[in-house]
Amino acid sequence: MFFNRDTQAHDFSADSAYRAYLISRNDAPIVHHSGDIQWKRLRVSIRQTWKHIRSAVAAVHMAVVADKMRRARHELARVSRNK
Repeated sequence: MFFNRDTQAHDFSADSAYRAYLISRNDAPIVHHSGDIQWKRLRVSIRQTWKHIRSAVAAVHMAVVADKMRRARHELARVSRNK
């Protein structure tokens, strides 16, 4: 703790009383098994799964489009060569 001119007039007995209060108080425990938390976790899991599925479908879609474009270019090149 840094000492300055404000600490000379500071009442340290209140600090120890407050520290004792903090130590003695009983907070409600955080229950991670409650239904609300389980629903939130389930929603997050579903959202992440849906995002992964959408990205996989988008990748397949891009591959199909690229393949169709490649086939179309190949067919156009074949047709123009045979003229």
